[in-house]
Amino acid sequence: GFFVDAGLYNRIRSVANPFEYEEYRKNKIRKKMEEARASRIAPKNPGAGKKKKDEAKVNPELAERLESKSGEGTKAGKLANKLLRDERFGRMFTDADYQIDEEAMDFKLRNPSGVATGQKRDDDMDSDRDEDTEEEEEE
Repeated sequence: GFFVDAGLYNRIRSVANPFEYEEYRKNKIRKKMEEARASRIAPKNPGAGKKKKDEAKVNPELAERLESKSGEGTKAGKLANKLLRDERFGRMFTDADYQIDEEAMDFKLRNPSGVATGQKRDDDMDSDRDEDTEEEEEE
C-alpha cells in the first residue's frame, strides 16, 4: 500500500460521492428518531392479557395456573390477574429463555411443597405412622 495524505484522500472521496454527507446525516437522524420512538411508553391494550393461556408457547402450565387463580377475588387472584395483563411479563410465555423446568433440582429446592408441580405429597413419609399401624394389628 501507499501512504496518502488524509486531506487529499478526503477531497478525492468527496469528489467521488458528493452527497455522502447528506446521506450520512439522514441516516443519523433516522436512527435517532427510531431510538426516540422505541423509548416511548406504549399505550396499554385493554384486552392484552386475557388469552395468555391460549397464546403461551412457553410455560403453558404456569399460564393455566395463573388463569385459574385470576378468577378468584383473593389477593393472589388479583396479583395473578395483574401478572397476566402486564406486558412486561409477556416474554415469559413466548421466549424460550424463560422456560421453567419443573424437573430441575433448583426448582424442586425452591418449591418444596409440590403445589407448583401439581403433585401430591406422599402421606406415608412419616415413619411413626407405620409403627402405629403395626402396633394396632398386634393388639
